[in-house]
Amino acid sequence: MEQFDIIGALETYATGKGWKFYYTFDQFYTNIGVNQEFEADDLILIADFQAEPTLQNGSIPAITYNCLLMLGRKFELAGTVSSMDETPKQKYDRRLKALAQLLANGMNEFACNNELEITSFPMIVEWNVYDTNLDFASSVNAIFVQ
Repeated sequence: MEQFDIIGALETYATGKGWKFYYTFDQFYTNIGVNQEFEADDLILIADFQAEPTLQNGSIPAITYNCLLMLGRKFELAGTVSSMDETPKQKYDRRLKALAQLLANGMNEFACNNELEITSFPMIVEWNVYDTNLDFASSVNAIFVQ
């Protein structure tokens, strides 16, 4: 992976998996971007980052990326749809548990493919996000070192 191109690498990874990808620092922009029609089982990866390069004698031997990563889904082939009518437990059973597993496994594979070390990957689940009521498994402080 090219230095400082974690977003490009994440987009390439996501689209290679058939996921929709959104990059933004702006909550409003993301809301507009994901406010569209989705097919059953579509996965949406939203990513953002801060970089902390190690500067040493005119070179950059390492970069620490602090990332926001959100993997979400609106509804499944089985016909369940993320909505405000679902209970948190229904959301967990229908999509959040699977999303958490997909995000953790996917980012582990992503790191391996891009020679990155993951030093932290705390996760939370979020439901009814944006106007489309998407459910997400998120890592709000994933740390990758290049």
